[in-house]
Amino acid sequence: MRLLREDRTVTWIVFIFALSQLVAIGWDLPGSYGWENDGIAPRDIFAGIAINLTPGQGHRYPLFHNLLIGVLSVPILLPAALSAESWTLPALMEQILEVPPMTGVSLVAKLVGLLMACVALFVMARIGRRTVSAEAGRWAAVWAATCLSFAYYGRVSNLDGPYLMWTALAIDRLLSAAEARKRRDYLLFGVLAGAAVATKDQAYAGLVLPGLIFVLLLPLRNDEPFGPRAAHYKNTMFAILAGALSLGALGGGLFNPTGFMARLRELTGGASQDWMSYARTPEGVYRNIVDIVMGQQTYYWPWLVVALCWVGVGIVVARPGGEGIRSRTFRLLPLSAGISSIAFFTLVVARCEHRFVLPMGFWLAYYGGVASAAALAGVAGKGQGLLRVVQVALSLLVLWAAGHSFEVQLTQRGDARNEVHTFLASLPEGTVVETYGWLVHLPHFDVSESSPYRVQRVSRRPIETRNPLVGAKEIDEPYGNVDARRPDVLVVPESTAREFIPRPLRAGMAVAAVGERFQSDTDAQAFFRAVLGDSLDGYEVVAIAEPQFTDWVKALGAEPVQVHASVGNRQWILRRLNP
Repeated sequence: MRLLREDRTVTWIVFIFALSQLVAIGWDLPGSYGWENDGIAPRDIFAGIAINLTPGQGHRYPLFHNLLIGVLSVPILLPAALSAESWTLPALMEQILEVPPMTGVSLVAKLVGLLMACVALFVMARIGRRTVSAEAGRWAAVWAATCLSFAYYGRVSNLDGPYLMWTALAIDRLLSAAEARKRRDYLLFGVLAGAAVATKDQAYAGLVLPGLIFVLLLPLRNDEPFGPRAAHYKNTMFAILAGALSLGALGGGLFNPTGFMARLRELTGGASQDWMSYARTPEGVYRNIVDIVMGQQTYYWPWLVVALCWVGVGIVVARPGGEGIRSRTFRLLPLSAGISSIAFFTLVVARCEHRFVLPMGFWLAYYGGVASAAALAGVAGKGQGLLRVVQVALSLLVLWAAGHSFEVQLTQRGDARNEVHTFLASLPEGTVVETYGWLVHLPHFDVSESSPYRVQRVSRRPIETRNPLVGAKEIDEPYGNVDARRPDVLVVPESTAREFIPRPLRAGMAVAAVGERFQSDTDAQAFFRAVLGDSLDGYEVVAIAEPQFTDWVKALGAEPVQVHASVGNRQWILRRLNP
């Protein structure tokens, strides 16, 4: 409630942001599995809790947020468990993985993620207000709210939005430590930083440079605000201890130290190395950086807003004035957090999708606030006409940025899988539908007894290792054996088919280990090439489902947006020629 009272204008900004987020909050609902690539809801929370607490085993994500969503979902999961035929694991899974409880868990996770995104906006405004001005804080919240990547990851069950909130709270607490020099603030910084890393391990990267600036560089300033350096370093040690305890308790390491080490080995091994997109060479790093820089319009805002944010960086660098936490050093903390995330995580894992560059965009919004406030202050007192021109220009930029971000929500609302649902519902009784790939790429099939079709999923992954498509027949055999299986209809996600087809590589790019395994499967290559080329023997393409926009949205120039194979992908539907 204190956040709500700090600045009513910011409260309205956050309220409007939350309402806009609700437009797409039910994008993949109802369903027994989600469409969010690497999201934890609805099913992954079970593995995230159980594996993290099993000695010697480590999950790809820490315990904290999985446990939080699991606890909040107990009122949904407990009635489902109590209605199971028995307390055996198969019986419990069958009941819990039904559509109603899984939909409920997904909604809990999404709403918690939205709440955390709102908190992050409040904290962004507070950091801007404390280090620059109330006006800068408000504009910083506006630009963060309209940042495409932040908005998307603020309404899904991925861990990127939640860890960013904890990081923002930690950075804000650094300011408090510098201002008040109280040990409590040092300890709270450690606890909040530990919570960020316990939510998602990559949060560590955004804290490296801010931590070093705070611990090592600030005591060397002539006007250093910490009092005796010995007290500062002593409090810093307490902060490190508090962070270690917070990470250990919330991340599960204190309860399962061998599992914690197993997860670290996995994170530094296959979980990152198997998916890299850039070569581990100077040329690869250069290409990665260039793609991040040139992709800012795709990841964040239209180029004019991106430019505005970088002008704000220039303003801070060029103006060294200010005392205490209003000094240039503290105004560069957000930039250091963004660059730190890029340098110590994004370039290390050699990738640049939306979520891998999300922190940089979030922290750039602070500098958009600096530049916006500076523009308004620069024309103050120079006539109402000039002030009005600047206000209108900024307002138009806000609308442009908001529309740019809202295209993702529109793409979600018109998801191609909705068209697949409609097509499948019209099939004659007894139709056999075959599909392929991970659940996040698939439509929500009707597997009820009243469904006119039966579903089978083909994959070369061993059946026992798959996330099950409940109600479907799971098959492990070559894709090219489709003639022997003789399904009536094929549903092929474009994102699945493209994984098996080699693409030309630019200089500095690399094929990830997982991609090499997929693209070396000659059977899969031939099958999916034939599907996408409408040349599969015995089948014809009857529809290519694409994201659907209403006519008025198209008239405004909106286009579908792709986000990490979760949003904006097409679906191929093929029918057997001689049923």
